[in-house]
Parts: sequence; structure tokens; C-alpha cells
Amino acid sequence: MLELSRDEAREVAVAAQGLAQPPAAPPTWEDAVATVRRLGCIQIDTIHVVARSQYLVLWSRLGVYDPAWLDAMLHPHRLVFEYWAHAASLVSIELFPYFRRRMGDYRERYLDGHPWPRENAHVIEHVRNAIAERGPLGAMHFERPDSEERAGPWSWYGNKPTNRALELLWLAGELAVVRRVNFLRLHDLAERVFPDLLAEELPDPMEERRVLAHRAVLAMGVALPRWVNDYFRTRWGVRGYGGPGPAEILAGLAADGKLVPVRVEGLGDGYVAVANLPLVEAVRAGQRSCHITFLSPFDNLIWDRQRTLALFDFDYRIECYTPASKRRYGYFTLPILYRGRLIGRIDPKAERKDGVLILRSVHLEPGAPPVAELAETLRPALRSFATFHGARSIRVETAPPELIEAWTESWA
Repeated sequence: MLELSRDEAREVAVAAQGLAQPPAAPPTWEDAVATVRRLGCIQIDTIHVVARSQYLVLWSRLGVYDPAWLDAMLHPHRLVFEYWAHAASLVSIELFPYFRRRMGDYRERYLDGHPWPRENAHVIEHVRNAIAERGPLGAMHFERPDSEERAGPWSWYGNKPTNRALELLWLAGELAVVRRVNFLRLHDLAERVFPDLLAEELPDPMEERRVLAHRAVLAMGVALPRWVNDYFRTRWGVRGYGGPGPAEILAGLAADGKLVPVRVEGLGDGYVAVANLPLVEAVRAGQRSCHITFLSPFDNLIWDRQRTLALFDFDYRIECYTPASKRRYGYFTLPILYRGRLIGRIDPKAERKDGVLILRSVHLEPGAPPVAELAETLRPALRSFATFHGARSIRVETAPPELIEAWTESWA
């Protein structure tokens, strides 16, 4: 069994995510596609005080790139599909067969087995027929009912029953997201979007678990069994879902030579994918991360908050849903990844009209490098982040004085 210190395990995790080294050259379309494939899925989020999360995930790894590439992977290239993986996500297309059973489960649970679709069968049928006859449609194409009732502030569907029908038909795999227009989803019949994939035989349930577990371990670098379910939001071993749990699945993959057992100091026993052994050997030989960047709150490296705490000693939560008076760090803070460590967080806002990137606050962790060092070493990442947002200046509002002075700048 391989023995890794916690620092070594963290380095392997960062390297497996493509975050150990800065980009060696301007990114290409091929680089972006390879990144998405390596990650398996990228979580989608609506918040856009800066670029939406799915675009930030690629920037953190590639630097300044064309965000339209990610949109093009969905349409017209169909290199990803949109579905509920780690929450709503863009998922690498080769994994589509392994989500079909989940679609069937959602159909049984939420479309066929829930009171709302039965009580609103006419709404479901109206949406089905409209899309079948007219082609791709989104929520904006269906009229709001003649009701004065307003949706609650946390309503997922608004006050349009057709919104809920679209969501349920999408979860059930009957509809697929064709593309987004101004971030609004356009749906079409899944059989028209993925005719070849839907014609294939459904994978064996155990094969599905093995494939998704292997891809999760490959993306995480080092995986303890208790971390695996979170990556694709699987529920293996959870009461009511039956079948083998993560520990049994991973042990089977190790017996087949796809994974290698590893013991992580202070954390327990886990696994490393055989394909990642070169990363392990490089780290054990002394290679260390040198990339400096900022991470979306929903970045694959940190979206499991318990794993983040265990590997990085970094207690992170997003505060956009916390009342302003109770926020500690800011509305949408981005962790600072600094040469394999999480050393602090920034609370940015992109003023797109004025071309200004504002850092409303900067908070550093105990043990972060000296402020004088960060003033210089973080500047290129800030300039890249600003450029990615079309900004021509950076304004720092609350931070150590040396950082305000070093990072406040304008350029043509």
C-alpha cells in the first residue's frame, strides 16, 4: 500500500485537477475540451457578480480563454450534455450512458410517482406537445398563468407551472438542453438531441457504478471511500438505494488493477487511479505545485467542503445566502490557491460597464505568505482575472494597505 503524507495527498489532488502548474502557452480549444474531459463534469451556477462559475473553472486552469468555447461544447459540438451530476452540471458526453439509469429513477420518483405531475397532467402534456411540434423551447416561450399570485423569493420554478414541467421532463430524460440563450435553457426532445446514444443498450448497473467511481477517483487524485459519492452526487450505499457502496466498488476496481490502495497520514485508507501514479511519483520525488489562481466557490477541487477542510485545513462556505449583516468574508468569495495551498479569499465584483474589477475585501489565512510577497506574486493572477472579465482597471477596497497600493492599477 502506498503511504502519503497529507501534504503529498493534497499535492496529488491539486495536480489531478490540472491546477498544479500555470498554463505554459495561450490556451487552445483542445486544451479546454481536455480540461472538461479530465474533470468529468463542471457545476453550473447562476450567480454572476463575476463570470459564472462554469466559466471560472476553466479560467483557473487555462488562464484567459474564450468563454464561448464552453458554450460551443454543448452546442453545436455536443461534447458535453447538461444534467444533474454534481448539482446541475455540464457533463463530458462519454459519460451520458452512465446517467441514463438516473434519468429513469427520476422519472419513476418525480414524474410518475409524484402527485404534482398527476394533478397537472395537462401542463406536462402541453409542454411535451409544444416542443414536439415547434422544436427547442425554453421557459420564456410559455405564457404565465392568469394568476396574480407571486412566486416566493426562493421559488425554484417561479409561478409558471410550465417551468416545473420542463424541469421534471428534463430530469426524467425526456427532454434535453440543446443550448442556452442569455443563460436561459432551450429544451428539445432527447430522442432528437441524442438519437444514437439513446439507441444503445443501457449499461449494467455495476458497470455504471464502476465507471463513475473510477472517473471520480481519477479527477480527485486521492479519494477516500467517504468522498466518492459527492463527486457525481451518487447515492451508493445510502439507505433505500441498494447495491454496493463506495468501499466495495473501489475495492473491486483495485482488484481489477484500475486503482491502487493508499494510506493518507491522519485521514485513512483510500485509492489512487493507476493513471495518476506518475503524479504520485512526481510528488513523492519532491515536485510541488507552483500555480497561483482563484477558485470558483463551486470548483471541483473544493466543492466538497468536508474534503476541503480535511486536505487543506480550509473552512469554506459561500455566504451569498447569508444575511449581509452576518457575513464574515463577503457575498461571493473566491479562495486563493497559492502553490498548492488555500491561503485566503477575495470578494470580487466585475463592474462590466465601467471596465473595473473591484475587490471588496481580501482575507488571508493564518500562515499565509507575507503580505509583501503576495503583493507581487498574486498580481499576475489578478491582472489575468481582470482581463478575463474585460476590465481595464483594478480597485481594492478592503485589504492590508500594501495590497491596496500594489494591486490598484489601470491600463489601456
